[in-house]
Amino acid sequence: MSRKRRAAPPARRGRRALGSLVAKLIVLGFFLVLYLPIAWMLTMAFKRRVDITAMPPRIFFTPILTNFEWLFVHQDMIWPIIRSVLVALGSVGIALALGSMAAYALSRARWWRQQDIEFFIISTRMLPPIALILPYYAIWIQFRLFDNLVALAFVYLAINLPLVIWLMLGYFRSIPVEIDEAARVDGCSLIGSFWYIALPVSKGGLTVAAILGFIYTWGELFFAYLLTAVNKTVPVALASFMVVGLDVRYGEMAAAGTLAAIPSLILTIIARNSLVSGFRSLAGLR
Repeated sequence: MSRKRRAAPPARRGRRALGSLVAKLIVLGFFLVLYLPIAWMLTMAFKRRVDITAMPPRIFFTPILTNFEWLFVHQDMIWPIIRSVLVALGSVGIALALGSMAAYALSRARWWRQQDIEFFIISTRMLPPIALILPYYAIWIQFRLFDNLVALAFVYLAINLPLVIWLMLGYFRSIPVEIDEAARVDGCSLIGSFWYIALPVSKGGLTVAAILGFIYTWGELFFAYLLTAVNKTVPVALASFMVVGLDVRYGEMAAAGTLAAIPSLILTIIARNSLVSGFRSLAGLR
């Protein structure tokens, strides 16, 4: 005879319903805190100044494109966007190439004081930027590299490289060594094993490292503000026209923030499947 499940007491059902309601309210509050400022910025980008400063805030309004037009006509925003794309792609691309090879070497070979080497690599990310700006600035002035986009890309390379190495190190160590040994038995070289075996298996890690590096480089302000003057990137351009005279450009700032968020958003949407699988692999949930 099958046993009938006893129904939970009303008090227990009430506690479960209350706990579920509290959990849903917490999640809803989290999403409000996370996405409300973004939604507010998006609406401000298409509002007139009188709609932005209206109290209470106007939910319904006639959208305009004047704020975006001001960016490209009066601020020449296209060149900061091009510079930021070039710097981000250059630094992240080189970091992926060098970092993946370094991580593969660390994962497959035994090194003297290997744990110290790995800790030294990641410890470079622990330094605050303010501790590095004076040496960078002195070197840049000495070698006449100030306001040079290639030099700025190498600064970001030094920051992104430890991140790529540590991310890829975990991926490569999760790949069984027997796969490499089988490839070597079949006549594959060490470089061939890295190129044809390790990289395709760890493409999720490459995607995660590329997106994280791009987002950091695209939005970095501190080094770009202090190491450039004329060749401004997007964050520096945004900071330069926050206040024009005594006039605060709310709509134009919101439009610039919207434009600055588009590349990272598009990149994340395109690679969302690889990004999710990459983070799952990092958490050990293959």
